[in-house]
Amino acid sequence: MKARRLTPRLFLVYSASLALLVLACPWLPAFSGGALLCASGLGLRIWSFGHLRKNQHLVTTGPYAHTRNPAYLGSALVMTGLFLAAGNPYNTPGIALWAAGALGLLIFFGGYLPRKYRREYGQLRRFFGPALDRHAAHVPNFWPRLMPWHSGDTQRFSWRCVSANHEWVWPAAVTLALALMWV
Repeated sequence: MKARRLTPRLFLVYSASLALLVLACPWLPAFSGGALLCASGLGLRIWSFGHLRKNQHLVTTGPYAHTRNPAYLGSALVMTGLFLAAGNPYNTPGIALWAAGALGLLIFFGGYLPRKYRREYGQLRRFFGPALDRHAAHVPNFWPRLMPWHSGDTQRFSWRCVSANHEWVWPAAVTLALALMWV
């Protein structure tokens, strides 16, 4: 895996993660619900990256038959789950964590995703042209459709793709974060 440069965005993510762990004051019902959201989001991300062959093939199977951006949906579920798990309605830090989580989601949906979509779709359009437009005409951008769109593609899930996309890092980091919160 290629080493990343510490960008302002990564600094913000790492700082928020550290603050989340330090200020966490979990309440069992919220922690349980948050852990379930995290597990759902991680499952969706693994399913997504098990189909993804970056810049080689337009993926229209698996979760990509329901939403064009399943990994971002999974990330939103994980982020929501982590903040829910860390918070507590019976004390000020817990409520503040939930407010910070709401702000984080607002930034994610209002700032990060629109910018990311513009950049990614330009690149995808160069690679896949009309096939991308056909997929976009049938599959929603973010919120999934219940019934999958059948593109005719037969690509299947592969654990090799999960590994090639380095998706093992997310489950390890989220599991560690939840464990540290609870301790």
